Amino acid sequence: MRYLKQISLLIILSMFLTGCWDKLELEERAFVYGVGIDLPEEQSSEKRITLTSQLIVPENLVSVGGGSGSAYRNLTITGTTVNDSNREMLKQTSRNTDVTHLRVILFSEDVVKKPHAFKEFIDVFLREKDMRRGMEIAVTSGKASDLLAVEPEHEKVPANYISQMLKVKGNIGTIESIRIGDIQEKVLQKESFSLPLLKKKNSKIIDYEGIAIYNGNKEVMVGELKGDEAKGLTILIDNKATGTVNIEVEGNNATIEIIKIHHKIKLENQDPSNLQFRISLKLNATIAEQYGNQDVMNAEVHGKFKNQLAEKVKELVSKTVEKLQKDYNTDAH
Repeated sequence: MRYLKQISLLIILSMFLTGCWDKLELEERAFVYGVGIDLPEEQSSEKRITLTSQLIVPENLVSVGGGSGSAYRNLTITGTTVNDSNREMLKQTSRNTDVTHLRVILFSEDVVKKPHAFKEFIDVFLREKDMRRGMEIAVTSGKASDLLAVEPEHEKVPANYISQMLKVKGNIGTIESIRIGDIQEKVLQKESFSLPLLKKKNSKIIDYEGIAIYNGNKEVMVGELKGDEAKGLTILIDNKATGTVNIEVEGNNATIEIIKIHHKIKLENQDPSNLQFRISLKLNATIAEQYGNQDVMNAEVHGKFKNQLAEKVKELVSKTVEKLQKDYNTDAH
């Protein structure tokens, strides 16, 4: 009877023990840091995509005592859906893919310009429970896979390089990056929005091409803003926008650095078919560089700089609004 009691006690105690029955060792995982989505080179009647995943090689990622090879490898698969392509990729990795460290998702311009494609392909990233809500999203001029193949000088992994450049602000020609957690509501509500448009400059550098304009009602990218038009949109919608604007005062060039922008938008009428808004902008700025011998401490000269800056900002914003209204018929924000 004594032994029976001991056995019974062991059985009861074992019920309170926990175990990782479904654990997966780190060595058995393939960590995905970046994803690129392109259209296949060979088009067919069947809807297909080309998925490029950037996987980390952990032993080559560390600086001290690490391997001498590349810190990443790119795998590319063509399938009918993102999930389909990912499952095909498992055959090549010999490991289970892990997306908990995914940093950036790149969509090629061709994909986003195809009606409904962006909404359909991003759906899996919105549904996946292990996805980080802070992932950055951008559109690429050219193939998304090409940007995942650059060799940046100060980063071992291209996806890290792209993610960091999307977070750094210092030029009013670029738009604040949008995260996967922010885009879900916009897609569901069919809101229009803007996305960073990136391009591969050379084998080591990625640069901003401009701003992609996505029409939520049509579910398609309707165009892009570049140069002054991109600056105008950033000034118009981004409270955190900083950077420089070039003006001319009395025939001499000057560079004005924008430090902060305050926005105020007021509805001017109540006509639903022809709503009109007044946009008021207040800029905090400083003279970063000037040519000529103007005395900027002089109140009259200082006023000329302020007036020229106001005219320049008004010109930039007006061009952008006209482009969005007449060419794209889209309210990008």
